[in-house]
Amino acid sequence: MNDWRMYTDASKEDQNHTAWHEVLRAIAQLNGTTHTMVHAAYGDHVDLVVSGGNEGNVLVQWKEYDGTPKHYILTQDKPDGLMTTVTIEGEQVPIPLAWAVPLEKVVPVCGDILRTCDLKEVEGLNWTLIEGGE
Repeated sequence: MNDWRMYTDASKEDQNHTAWHEVLRAIAQLNGTTHTMVHAAYGDHVDLVVSGGNEGNVLVQWKEYDGTPKHYILTQDKPDGLMTTVTIEGEQVPIPLAWAVPLEKVVPVCGDILRTCDLKEVEGLNWTLIEGGE
């Protein structure tokens, strides 16, 4: 699993043949100002996008392209209807508060994803399907 393509807004460059630990390091550096987005892709099969970092929270998206495309968001239990923002490439993007997950919880989750390309159950966090799948 050391053949990821990665783009970060900090480098503004596409990198090929990236090891998963390099992607994980880029995710851990998200700060909401100079480092606000990491997009990692494994072939044409999956995409992982982690954005934000302001106030220690990030938005985590996972997309699978095997058959029917599926788009998941990593969520935590928060009251419905409350919104927050994450900074992505200089823009304040509104998202549901439940989608803003603390970076310290995200790094281990992303480490597992990047190693296995598999979404696993995580205590206190949920993978919510928002598009695709039947």
